[in-house]
Amino acid sequence: MKSALKTMTGTITIVQEGRFRMEPEDGQPMLFVLAPSAPVEPQDLPGLQRSQARVIVHYKDADDLIAGIVQDMWLADQGSR
Repeated sequence: MKSALKTMTGTITIVQEGRFRMEPEDGQPMLFVLAPSAPVEPQDLPGLQRSQARVIVHYKDADDLIAGIVQDMWLADQGSR
């Protein structure tokens, strides 16, 4: 069964390769991993973390991971895609 995409807005607090922890504007922090098709590369994540830029992620839950799988990501001040 395919799960619907969810959305979270917040800042990236920890980065390790293609994985990161995001602190949402409200709620609990969450772990994410970039999908191969995501428009962001792993090497882009440290810059987003350092700048504390607000980002929006579209992700899906994975049955076999404790992290959400990011399908799309963009800066919050760029509006929606």
